[in-house]
Amino acid sequence: MTSIDRYNYAFDPEGDAWAARLLRRLPPQGDVLELGPGPGAMTRVMVDRGYRVTVVENDPGALKCLEALGVEIIAADLESDDWIERLEGRRFDAILACDVLEHLREPDQVLDALAKFMQPMGQLIISVPNVAYAGIVAGLTLGMFDYTEKGLLDRTHLHFFTRRGMEKMLLECGWAPHSWDTYRLPIEHSEFDRFWSVLPGNMRHNLSSVCSDFDVYEWMVVATLPVDAPAWELKTAHSEMEKLRDALQALKLTHEQEHISLLEHQKAFAEAKEVIASQQADVKALQSGMERLRLEKAALAAVVAPPTLLGRLRRRLG
Repeated sequence: MTSIDRYNYAFDPEGDAWAARLLRRLPPQGDVLELGPGPGAMTRVMVDRGYRVTVVENDPGALKCLEALGVEIIAADLESDDWIERLEGRRFDAILACDVLEHLREPDQVLDALAKFMQPMGQLIISVPNVAYAGIVAGLTLGMFDYTEKGLLDRTHLHFFTRRGMEKMLLECGWAPHSWDTYRLPIEHSEFDRFWSVLPGNMRHNLSSVCSDFDVYEWMVVATLPVDAPAWELKTAHSEMEKLRDALQALKLTHEQEHISLLEHQKAFAEAKEVIASQQADVKALQSGMERLRLEKAALAAVVAPPTLLGRLRRRLG
């Protein structure tokens, strides 16, 4: 498998594929800057829809594919300054950085540079793999963190993100993240299914109950340049939000432990009720047996008594 083959795919632009959902975040028309498009699976759709697309790519195989699409190509490494210099003075209505930042050594420097290429009301659309995916956590629990040809642990990934980490980096680089979306994938259908299946049931339950995003395979975020609030206010708000999230997570963990304890008490109570019900049934059976013996004894007495009474009558009449 070549490096291009790994990122070449087809999808229904009108369907619910992840790439289609990303493209639906674009404005109806305008100039789009796409970073690291690979062979151009998403680029082709944008061209067909009438967008004016500029791409930044450095893979020779991908560049050949992109040339056939008729887009403006900047052949440059995103971690160099070449592409920044060549785009000087340009502004775009949208910038796509989909499955790109995780391949960079310094993704924050790219996010810093992008601000001057964005129209005031433009949108930065990002997607990144989620390193907090429960499949990865299951593998770590078993001591496994093996890189693969593609997927969340693609061997070319240099950075790993959670939602919180991505949000923090955007705010530090002067961006305001305001819209999130998720690509959810059941663990059983992922490359980590073998790890997930061997975890004890209680561990799978804990992973899925404590974290509501345990099955998020990728995050999408739409960010804009702040209009009203200065950067320091955004950072302050983010710091307060992180404190609230930490408190919420602590409450979730406490609630989960209390919930587990409650379930154990409920189970013990149910078992005790079953024992009491069984003993009550035994008592009723004994009482029923005693009543039956009493009735049998009375019946027997009635059978024996009449001959004696009959003799008394005969003597009186006699």
